[in-house]
Amino acid sequence: MNRFGIWSRVLLIGAALLFANARAASPADGFPSHPIQLYVPFSAGGSIDVTARALGRALEKTLPGASVVIVNKPGAGGAIALGQVARANPDGYTLGVFMPPNAVIAPHMQAVAYDPKKDFSLIANYALTTLYIAVPADSPYKTLNDLLADMQANPGKIMFGITTLGAGTHLATARMMKERGLKTEYITYGGGAQILTAMLGGQIKVATLAGEALPYVLSGKIRFLASFSSQKIAAIKNVPSIRELGFDWDADVWTGLAAPRGLDESIRKKLENAVAQAVKDPEFQRVMESMAMIPQSMSGAQLQAQFEQSDKTLGPLIEAAGLAQK
Repeated sequence: MNRFGIWSRVLLIGAALLFANARAASPADGFPSHPIQLYVPFSAGGSIDVTARALGRALEKTLPGASVVIVNKPGAGGAIALGQVARANPDGYTLGVFMPPNAVIAPHMQAVAYDPKKDFSLIANYALTTLYIAVPADSPYKTLNDLLADMQANPGKIMFGITTLGAGTHLATARMMKERGLKTEYITYGGGAQILTAMLGGQIKVATLAGEALPYVLSGKIRFLASFSSQKIAAIKNVPSIRELGFDWDADVWTGLAAPRGLDESIRKKLENAVAQAVKDPEFQRVMESMAMIPQSMSGAQLQAQFEQSDKTLGPLIEAAGLAQK
């Protein structure tokens, strides 16, 4: 073998060794090596909590070595949980549910401990949260028009149960009220589970909430008058959407995961891929259906686009509701 051939082989072997060493040094190779904390911005028992737990179990299947621990941190429209995430080390072991209440609405309404546009690495979207107007099964309101007609006849006397002021449940209801020229008052609760307890206990007569009420709808204890979603849930496909009832908008709520800014891209991508596979998990999909939520996988880039669009759309609604921070 001539000298040129020998040196060519040496260079090739050296390059291969360098590539192998660089590949072995990737932070994603040893990830995860200890439990991942997933911060949920609402109380236990609601649809966001239940489906986040289901996602955690699915991630333990799609992300080898993963153990996901749910941490409930309700309050301030979800800002407390997301603030915890923003302050954590960007190592992939702290994630948070990232959705309009804490990513868009809370920052418009109050001072928060993070900048949603700068302080996070977005992982992926995993769900579409649907919102409904609900009444007890024995309510005299059989349709949404029944409710709106009574509100027209008795301005300000009918109160809506919602999660928090400025939440999707509030803004969707407020937009409907404004378009119909109606007035209402709101009673706020820590989450959907508390709204259900109040409704079943006779404390409220109407509420806007997410799909955690579905089991009670199927058992005949609660009735959905309308859906704010653009998509139908098979178990309740006869519930009309507000578009079908004459409104020209809907209020779908994207629901994803975020990590602190500075997360290594190889770890972010590994998590993104794991979420995409977790969304296909049959048990995860079963839980989603039971909460009247829709499995929806989006990449981190797609989630970023959804976030930016929602910021443009919801900001003016918050201003119109008089809730924007001064």
